[in-house]
Amino acid sequence: MRKLTLSEAEVLASKFRSENGLSPAAPISTKTLLRKLNITAMYRPLSDNSFGISCRSKSGKMFMLVNSNSTRGRQHFTIAHELYHLYYDENPSPHMCRGIASGEEKNANMFASALLLPKEGILPLISRNEIISHKVELATILRIEQMFEVSRLNLLLRLKDLGLINERQLQNIQSLSVKDTAREYGYDLSLYESGNDGVFIGDFGEKARTLFESGQISESHYFELLNMISYGSKKN
Repeated sequence: MRKLTLSEAEVLASKFRSENGLSPAAPISTKTLLRKLNITAMYRPLSDNSFGISCRSKSGKMFMLVNSNSTRGRQHFTIAHELYHLYYDENPSPHMCRGIASGEEKNANMFASALLLPKEGILPLISRNEIISHKVELATILRIEQMFEVSRLNLLLRLKDLGLINERQLQNIQSLSVKDTAREYGYDLSLYESGNDGVFIGDFGEKARTLFESGQISESHYFELLNMISYGSKKN
C-alpha cells in the first residue's frame, strides 16, 4: 500500500468520473451511481463508530452497507469512501469504515473528497476575493455543501486541502451549529439529519422474479423476498 498524494487522489477521482460517464464538475447522486455500477446496497442502523461496510465477491459482485444513523451528508461520503475500497484497494477484503484515518483509509478519504467535491465544480462557486484572501464566507460554504450534498466537516477539510481556507477559519466555521446556520440561510435541514433506514438498492427483486418464474423457488418464498424489500421502503 502506498499513500496517495492529493493530486494523485484527484486524478483517480477524475478518472473514475470519466470511466463511469459522470460530468467532471457536477454533483453526484450516490444512489443513482450505486444503481449504475450494479452495487447492491442496504441502509441499516450500525454502531456510532461504524459508517459503512463493503465487500466484493470472487465473481466481482459488489455489496455495500451504509449506516442509516449517519447524517445524509455523511452517508454520501461513506459511499464514495467505500467505492475506493471496491475499485482501488490493493486488498479488497470485506472492509468496515470506522472513521480511522490510517493507511488505505487516508487514501479512501482523499478519493471520496475529490470525487464528491471536484475542483472544477466548487471553484466557480467561490468568488475571486474569497480565493485571494483564503477566506471563504459562510454563505458560500452553505451553498456548496447543499449543492454537492456533503457534510460541513467534509467540505471544510476539502477547502483546507485545496488551500482555500486555513486551520483558523476551519475551526471558526466548525464551531458554528450546522443546523442553525443552515436554517438561518433558509436551507432544508435533511442533509444534516439521519435517514434512508431500510432503503435497498439493487436487482434483488428482479432476480427473485427470475427464480420464481424458473421454478427454483416457491410462490410463498418469492413473496417473502418481496416483503423484505417493501418492509424497508415502508420504514423510510
